[in-house]
Amino acid sequence: MRCVLLGLWALIATTASCSSAADKTATRAPASHRLATSVCPQERGAGGACSQSGCTQDSDCTSGANGRCLQVLGPACQSYCSYDDCTGDSDCTGNTPCACRSSSSDTAANTCATESNCRVDADCGPGGFCSPSLLGSPCQCISESFCQPGSGGGCSETGPDGVTKSVPCSCTGNCGPGYFCHTPKDSCVDDSDCASGKCNFEVTSKLWMCTLMICPT
Repeated sequence: MRCVLLGLWALIATTASCSSAADKTATRAPASHRLATSVCPQERGAGGACSQSGCTQDSDCTSGANGRCLQVLGPACQSYCSYDDCTGDSDCTGNTPCACRSSSSDTAANTCATESNCRVDADCGPGGFCSPSLLGSPCQCISESFCQPGSGGGCSETGPDGVTKSVPCSCTGNCGPGYFCHTPKDSCVDDSDCASGKCNFEVTSKLWMCTLMICPT
């Protein structure tokens, strides 16, 4: 895991806390969970793209299903072709669920959520729940449990005196995206359990927890 030292760690911590609700478990149903498989919208909204780099219109995207020419997030004017992976779970290999776009007018692709550990609630055992984490989001997360010194994800820094010490660091990309089972050891069930930030599945600890969010501007 690549760690990036955070010179502004204290500033970030004041704007979004990683605090979790330790008494919250999956004993209640999450607001969003997958009771059964679903069929995704086959229609897709029209793309809108720049012309400086990549494709220029949807008709340029012919190498897959439901091709759309979409703009890359960020200040540069670049475009890329996006295609549907699936229209339902049966199009994905193994026990991988198909993550559907929100509606037939949404430009997002239907994708096979390959990092998932469940497709439906029944995969999580009796009374279990299979919920989405970071699906369709361009954001990454900072997980307090993994990124603090002494927890397996801390960074080190060698000072002018030659002494190496642990320091806080940012380890991004530890959450989802996909569908994941809740466990009795989770520190949150929904976003409402978090003082700030979001409730996401942290893939290193394999638990749902409150995390800070880093989103493109």
